[in-house]
Amino acid sequence: AMKKKECERETMTRIDPMKRTLLKLFGLAALGGCASARGESRSVAIDHYNYTNRYIGSITVNGAWSGGVGAYRGGGTRALGLMVPRETSKKIVLKVKWNVGSYYSIESNSYTRAPIEPRAADVELPTPYPPDADLLVLHFYPDGHVEAEMTGNRKNRRIPAPDGLKD
Repeated sequence: AMKKKECERETMTRIDPMKRTLLKLFGLAALGGCASARGESRSVAIDHYNYTNRYIGSITVNGAWSGGVGAYRGGGTRALGLMVPRETSKKIVLKVKWNVGSYYSIESNSYTRAPIEPRAADVELPTPYPPDADLLVLHFYPDGHVEAEMTGNRKNRRIPAPDGLKD
């Protein structure tokens, strides 16, 4: 009877290797959260402006999904989930991925299907940025390049919308 109780106690206190690994991972995640809590980084919203005649979708920044934006559109939807350093002069290179899709016609106010084309770019964030900036804005240009800026301003269009663009 004594051996049975010892065996039960040993079984109850032994943690299976898979559970132990998961507990370690959760612990690391909690420690990562502590670094953010110490003020080394902060969360910002992501916004986009599309100056092209094609729909841009499945936009991610450093793995954080931030939606899509219609042709010649921007500024509307904000996605959250990206952390940036509080140190405003620290060099940051963003890994931006997106898909380019359908063509938009201003004349007919409609899209024409086109094959989806995956794109990616490393985009350097200009520094220093304003210390109170809480918005990362991506600008997608007709020549295919992307620029980024950190700002607190909510009106960030760099190229006017074309004449005749309908809402």
